[in-house]
Amino acid sequence: MTMGDQSLKGQKFCPWKLVQSYPYLFASQKNQEEALKLYTSILFENRIWDFFCLLDPGKTGRNPLLLVPSAQFLEILKHVNSHLTLQLDIPKGKAGKNFFATFGDSDTPLPRFLGRASTSAAVDELKLRIHRLPMDDLAHLSATALQNYRVKVDKLYKSLKSVNKKAKAKASTIQRNIERQKSYGRMTKRAQRYLGLRGRPGYPPSLDVTATDWNVDMPVPFKAESSIRFVSVDIEAWEDSLNVITEVGLAILDTQDTISIPPCKDGRGWFPLIKSHHFIIEEHKHRINYKYVHGCPGRFNFGDSEFVSEDEIGKVIGKIIGDNESPDQRPVIMVGHQGSQDLAYLKKLGYNIWQVPQFIDEMDTRSMFQHLERNSKGRGLKNLCESLGMLCRNFHNAGNDATYTLRAMISIAVRQMTNSSGGQRGGNSNESE
Repeated sequence: MTMGDQSLKGQKFCPWKLVQSYPYLFASQKNQEEALKLYTSILFENRIWDFFCLLDPGKTGRNPLLLVPSAQFLEILKHVNSHLTLQLDIPKGKAGKNFFATFGDSDTPLPRFLGRASTSAAVDELKLRIHRLPMDDLAHLSATALQNYRVKVDKLYKSLKSVNKKAKAKASTIQRNIERQKSYGRMTKRAQRYLGLRGRPGYPPSLDVTATDWNVDMPVPFKAESSIRFVSVDIEAWEDSLNVITEVGLAILDTQDTISIPPCKDGRGWFPLIKSHHFIIEEHKHRINYKYVHGCPGRFNFGDSEFVSEDEIGKVIGKIIGDNESPDQRPVIMVGHQGSQDLAYLKKLGYNIWQVPQFIDEMDTRSMFQHLERNSKGRGLKNLCESLGMLCRNFHNAGNDATYTLRAMISIAVRQMTNSSGGQRGGNSNESE
C-alpha cells in the first residue's frame, strides 16, 4: 500500500495506545512485571507494524487515531505466551471490542495507510506525516450515518482516554514496586556482607577462592571488617489491650561464632549458634491470647522461659542487646518480621533502640523474602518459614518467633547468595525444630 490508501472495509484494527498499554491493563498482577519486561523488549524486535490513521470527524481538535491491524497485535500476544507459558488474551465484553474496531459502515471513512515502522523512533516519524493525509469526505453522508459514525468514534476516543489514565497509574505502581524490590535487594546484600557471604567492591576474600568456587559447606569467603551481632526481637501484646505487653523474645547471632562454621544448606549450619531468650512479664502472665491467635507462652522451644517484672524488663533487654554503659559496643543489626511495631514496643518497655550507639541497621524478613520470590505481596512468619522448608512449631510464643525470624533471615541471605552465584547448595546439616 502507499501512503493515503484506504484500508479494506471490515478490516479489524487495534488502537496503538491499546497495544502499548496492554500489559499494564490486562496482565495479572502476579505476571505483570515479567510480562511487561518481555512485552516491551519484543514490541519492535524483528517486527514490522503497519500503521493506519483515522482523522477525528468532530470539531474537538483531537489527535488522529493511530491504528494497527488486530492480527499483528494478536501475533505479539502469541509470542509472549509462548515465551512465558502465560495465557495473555483479549479481555471479553466492552473492553475487548476496542481491540477489533471496524470502520466503513454506511460508506463512512476508512482508516488510511500511514506507513510501516520497526522502531519507536520510526513511529514518531510517521506521526509527522499525518497532516499530509487527505481529508475525509463527510459531505455525502446522510445525517443519520454521520451521527452514528461520530458517536462510534467518540466512544473509541473516550475509552482510550480512560485507558491512558489507567495505564499511567499502573505504570506508576509497577515502577514503585520495582524500586521497592531494589531496596529489598539492597537490604539482603547488606545482610550478606555482614555475614561474610559477600564482600564490598574491591574487598578481597579471606579464603583463596573465587565466588564460583565457594559453596555452602565451606566457611564464609569474606571476613567482616568488624564482628556484628544480629538481634531478632518479637513482642507479644494482649489481644484485649495492645498496650499490655505479655512476652518478649530475643534471638542473637554473633558473627564471631560463624567465621569458621560453614552455613550449610539454607544457612542451617548456623542455626545452633543462635542464642534465644524468652521473657514473660510477671504482672501479665495470666493474660494469654486465644481470640485471634493462639498464644503459647509455656511452649518455648529453645530453653527455659524467664519471668521478669515490667520495671526490670528494660534493663534485662539492655544487658543483652547493649546500651550506652555496655562493655560490648560492637555493632548491632536488629532483625524483625515487619519489626517496626516490635521496636516501638521495646521503647514502651524502657529500651529505646534508636538511642543505642551500637544499633547501625535493621533487617525485615518479610521484605527480604519478597525480593527472594520477586513477589509484591508479603507473607506472615509461619507461611514464610514453611516456604523456606523450615520445620517450626508453637508460633506466637515471642521467643520462638524471634528465633524463627532470625533463622529466616539467615536462610534468605544464604539462599539468595547461592541462587545468584550458582554456587553449590551443599546440605550437611539436618533440620531441627
